[in-house]
Amino acid sequence: FPVTIRFTGNVQYRADGDAMPTEFGGIAAVVGITTDLKYFEERIEKGAFDNALKKDYDIRCLFNHESELILGRTKANTCKVFVNADGNLEYTWTPDYENPLHVQVARSIMRGDITQSSFAFTVADRSWEKSDKYGDLSLHVIKEIDELYDVSPVTYPAYVDTEAEARSLENTKPEKSKVS
Repeated sequence: FPVTIRFTGNVQYRADGDAMPTEFGGIAAVVGITTDLKYFEERIEKGAFDNALKKDYDIRCLFNHESELILGRTKANTCKVFVNADGNLEYTWTPDYENPLHVQVARSIMRGDITQSSFAFTVADRSWEKSDKYGDLSLHVIKEIDELYDVSPVTYPAYVDTEAEARSLENTKPEKSKVS
């Protein structure tokens, strides 16, 4: 299967007082919402990420899906990827302020220049159904993600159904965690 990249929203950060944030994160995928991708619609079913997160492999947090722009990774415990209580795919990463890339991305998120997230994946189970807007076989329903390669804060989103915001991650608790 070719790798597919989809974009959603919600990049956030957590900081103590006026200090630089100690954690950034976002919602990389929202389930249960039908999104118009201009030629077809797509919906990710709740539970689609469950099997992918059970696999023992390394998920990266990259900036704009660029492999040389790494912000964290699950095996290094500098990135966490999990399904939240709503079934959405969420992630956090810990910035290293000695790394100029991390400073650049952190400041862009804090300014509101980068507000959305994305994920790269392959699909294990899907169906094509009728869409009210585009007709027969034009609603792509993703039932199960096979491989989850990366989560990314991104510049240009394709999914615009969710609004991004900067908020505290204090109350965000993972329901199912890839990395503790």
